[in-house]
Amino acid sequence: MKKLTTWIKNHQVAAFFIFAYALSWSALLLYFSILKGDPTLGVLVEPLVVFSPALMAMLISGIAEPFPKHESGRPRWIAFIVSWLVSAPILILYAWKIYKVEDLAVAAIVFSMIAIFPAWVLSSAYARIPGIRKLFSTLLKPRGPLLWYLVVFLIFPGIPLLAMGITRLFGGEAQFYLADMAFRDAVFLLLLEFTHVFLMTGGINEESGWRGFALPRLQSRYPVIVAALIVGFFWALWHLPLDIGTGVPVAWILENRLVWNLVFAILMTWLYNRTNGSILAPALFHSAMNAFGNQFSITTAGNVIFIGLAIFAIASDRMWQKLPSDHPAVYQTPL
Repeated sequence: MKKLTTWIKNHQVAAFFIFAYALSWSALLLYFSILKGDPTLGVLVEPLVVFSPALMAMLISGIAEPFPKHESGRPRWIAFIVSWLVSAPILILYAWKIYKVEDLAVAAIVFSMIAIFPAWVLSSAYARIPGIRKLFSTLLKPRGPLLWYLVVFLIFPGIPLLAMGITRLFGGEAQFYLADMAFRDAVFLLLLEFTHVFLMTGGINEESGWRGFALPRLQSRYPVIVAALIVGFFWALWHLPLDIGTGVPVAWILENRLVWNLVFAILMTWLYNRTNGSILAPALFHSAMNAFGNQFSITTAGNVIFIGLAIFAIASDRMWQKLPSDHPAVYQTPL
């Protein structure tokens, strides 16, 4: 065990990718091979898959910096209870409105238990173990100018809305898939989707690992663009078993994972660095991307704007260079 912990401390990024993949891919193998893709049972397997980046980042951060522990665990438990009281109703409401679960009593029990996962991640901002506390602190105590958190929403849904307008202006076809809904219903659905993604399927569960854990450690060794693309590649590859298991067309897998995941990895790195290493910024971006972006048809105008913005981010931040070693978005090796 001592040899393993020593190896983990000396190879934190490699250990993170290996362990996150091992947990996620083995859970997906169980789901598709043994459980035969049963959606009811899939609800129980899903947290192991989607929270694998956050959980493995938590494990390795705790191993890397285990001491000195904070004396009181009370703030952690207060934060956990508050986070659970917020998360559970959202997950239950999502099950009712989106999954169309008819037995609300069962849904309340199951999704109240699942809400333990996002509550535990959020409350880790007050963990007693310093490595874990340091990693997750910016989820509840974000850094950097407020402006950059607003930029998230200028990108999503801002760019898809702009692209739809440009496309229609020049006689093309572009759709907002909720256009036929009443305004109040559309807003409710989008907010519910956004909060669900933030808590469960792309926000804090993924970004605590990809950008929160792996990126700053890679930025301590490589230029920003190299670190961003390494994280982007492993983030994209992590989705592969799910893509294949759910029957996503190969052509879209290649385009989405090899092009768009890398473009958005650059944008999330840009936001992470501009907010002085705050996990909240890429977590919000990922949530907005999944919740709002999927409600618009893909357009050439949108593709061009996203790629242009990524190029602007690279040039404006000179991402071909390394960040200074004392930059808040660079991992500081504990003394």
